[in-house]
Amino acid sequence: MHSVFSLQRALRVGTRVCAALVLALAGQGAGAAGGTGAYPLDWGRAGETLQYRSCGCADRCWVAEVKHQRSRKTLATLRCDCERLFARVGTSGPEVERSPTCSAIDDGDNKPRAIREALEQMLGR
Repeated sequence: MHSVFSLQRALRVGTRVCAALVLALAGQGAGAAGGTGAYPLDWGRAGETLQYRSCGCADRCWVAEVKHQRSRKTLATLRCDCERLFARVGTSGPEVERSPTCSAIDDGDNKPRAIREALEQMLGR
């Protein structure tokens, strides 16, 4: 009888350990798929910043935003959803598909420069 209870206890403990491992691994995967925090790219305009953050797809999902430094108001946004390129000027303007692919930016030799140039064009600079 003692061995039956020991086996049942061992199975319960094993089940808890497996559940904990699954949750731990799921948490690690979620962090890896989440991309990176925002960091600045070279913008070179006083009073404004260009922030870039990746959201996954091996850096094929990303968002780049030009913001006014003091007010934090978004002036323009360029983003890739892993496939298509979208653009928005201001915060209330419509987001439009700029290109059916992001390859012109993602596959170039200088992605930060390509992003900056696209945003400068959007803002008429």
